[in-house]
Amino acid sequence: MKLHNASGRGRPGISPFLATVILVVITLMLGGILYSSFRQMVVAQMKNPSLTLLATNVSPDGETMTLDVKNDGNVPIVLVGMDVSYGASANHFSVTPANMTLISGTAAMQPGDSLTAKVKTSFPVPGFATFTVTVIGDQVAKAFNIQA
Repeated sequence: MKLHNASGRGRPGISPFLATVILVVITLMLGGILYSSFRQMVVAQMKNPSLTLLATNVSPDGETMTLDVKNDGNVPIVLVGMDVSYGASANHFSVTPANMTLISGTAAMQPGDSLTAKVKTSFPVPGFATFTVTVIGDQVAKAFNIQA
């Protein structure tokens, strides 16, 4: 197909098929950009409760442990308790009634807050042994394998 300008000379034009392909590609790209922007906005507004065990310190007797917990989610979390287990032995520690000592911070943690708790198990964890600490909040529970 040739297009004619005012001088009468013709120049080649774009084919209808190629024009359709270009328009479809542009539409798909714009749709992808809008989808990813909308998805990021929705994900940022979703509730994401999450707890992380930052550090664990086991005393030489293997029974007394100091645990640092952080709320790394985007919603407030109230710490309910912690479970410490080694082999067939397990202890549950709860904030109320208090059989866990909060050294710093409070059980009601805002996003980004952390606390330090001290617990004493009824069993010793030998040095270099792996034990499990489960941190329990009102919206989330997360288990961590720790090496003493």
